[in-house]
Amino acid sequence: MSSQHQAKTPQPTPGHSCDYSQVANDDLVILTDNSMDTEHEKAAEKPRQRGRGEGVRMQGGMQGQRQREEEEAQRKKAAEEEAVQQKAVAEQAEREWQRALEERAQARQDETAQRSMAEYCESGETDL
Repeated sequence: MSSQHQAKTPQPTPGHSCDYSQVANDDLVILTDNSMDTEHEKAAEKPRQRGRGEGVRMQGGMQGQRQREEEEAQRKKAAEEEAVQQKAVAEQAEREWQRALEERAQARQDETAQRSMAEYCESGETDL
């Protein structure tokens, strides 16, 4: 490769190390701020984080409880609707049974009346 085609970005000199300790940059301080926490601050942070975790779990538990209650309400509503439907079917069957009984009773009456009329006509009686 010719020297004309080499990269134009500066390359580190072999054996030379950069010393970044002289860099005064607020961003670096912010990035390393957590490393400066004292043991006391870290110990105080643990219960706060635990409390937040418990709060999230409790909230999740409350949501789970709410979801279970909603599911139970849906099951109860479905059971009530099923009971109403079964009651309606039973009432319809009862009405049909009663109608069939009435039709059979009417048929027996009609048959009895017809038999009586046939016997009357055969006897030749003209007095009613």
